[in-house]
Amino acid sequence: MIPGLDERMQRFRIASRELYNNFFAVPDPWHNDGWIMAERFADVEQVLFRKLVFEPTPEGLSQGCAHFDVELAIQVVLTTPFCPIMINRAIDSPYWDHPITEVTQDARLLYIEFFDWDELSFRNNQYVRVRIQQWDAHPGTVGSQALVEARHVRYAKA
Repeated sequence: MIPGLDERMQRFRIASRELYNNFFAVPDPWHNDGWIMAERFADVEQVLFRKLVFEPTPEGLSQGCAHFDVELAIQVVLTTPFCPIMINRAIDSPYWDHPITEVTQDARLLYIEFFDWDELSFRNNQYVRVRIQQWDAHPGTVGSQALVEARHVRYAKA
């Protein structure tokens, strides 16, 4: 039996984290090829995402999107009525300090990738980086990227 999209995404989150932490992370990464290993892992993670999420799918997800791009077929859905969110100050800005700090279930969020603040350190894939596709209560945020804790979401075909 093929697991559903939510389970496949959860498996990918765990597999990605464990693979990086156990086989690609290096001690003292700033002085010991940390960026080289992170780049190598990004290549492996692309394949892992395709093999664990897209290829086994009965949902007919597009396989044209590369991991780390906005995936139009995967919606990130809150499991609670609201939760904390960090939104880019401006679209695609590196600052996550928009004044809105809580998201509600009426926002339509699309998956981009799992995220941790330090790319070279231990990874937990604590956050899901998303694009706000629609949010009638806050239309000025549409198109922005945001971070939501992975523990507050599930994944569904958009």
